[in-house]
Amino acid sequence: MWRRLPPAHGDPASELAAGAAMLAGLTTTPQPAIRWYAAASQPALVIGSGQKLSEVDQAALANAGTTLHRRASGGTAVLFVPGFLMQDIALPIDHPLALPDVSESYRWLGEVWQATLAHFGVQADLITIAAARSDRASLDPLVARACFGGWSPYELLVAGRKLVGFAQVRRREGLLFQVGVYTHWPGAQLAALLAISESERRLLVERLAERVTDLVTVCTNPPDLASLAAAFAVALCQRYDVTITPSDWTAAELVAMAAAQNRFAPLG
Repeated sequence: MWRRLPPAHGDPASELAAGAAMLAGLTTTPQPAIRWYAAASQPALVIGSGQKLSEVDQAALANAGTTLHRRASGGTAVLFVPGFLMQDIALPIDHPLALPDVSESYRWLGEVWQATLAHFGVQADLITIAAARSDRASLDPLVARACFGGWSPYELLVAGRKLVGFAQVRRREGLLFQVGVYTHWPGAQLAALLAISESERRLLVERLAERVTDLVTVCTNPPDLASLAAAFAVALCQRYDVTITPSDWTAAELVAMAAAQNRFAPLG
């Protein structure tokens, strides 16, 4: 039995804090939890835990009315815009799917997402560990500035282009998997916010277009968040006999969410 938690307040800081609260909540409620949410109308650039602020064009952010946030997981820049659909899953540290190997721990998630996309007629391929390592070794540093530009194990490709991206946070209490898929890929909008030259910006947009795809490209009728959630629940049940039931945030989770707000507040 997995708990399905509601979205937070919609703004990026609250949604990022909610992920942290899911992890913290495992201490008092050691039961897997899942939630789905979409980016709000206010655009936000979310950089990885170790990404340098110097890689971001602060003036471009201000001109675009885009806030800047730092997430708990690694990787590089992700743009929160309408149509960016996201999923968080928190597993207790002793859960059978919470494998100690970081790369292998994504396998089950990739397979369930593969089945989920097949429900909508999308033939997706899993990125193998070997392919991900090879890609990382040869990846253009310019392309690597955008998180969706690189490959990680068991993420989903359609016709060789990345559709579904994964991230992971590990703490003593458990694992937090974070998943994102774009309805419309905002490559030019993302590139415009990075501290690169105009020629590099044009090149980055072109190269990302070769490596990233979106739901409107691969689906005749792109699924919305509710449709993805329903199909994922079916695929998860078929493979692991999991039942997902609606649940409210516990008091401990709400406290943890409030405490984490400042950590994910806009930078600058």
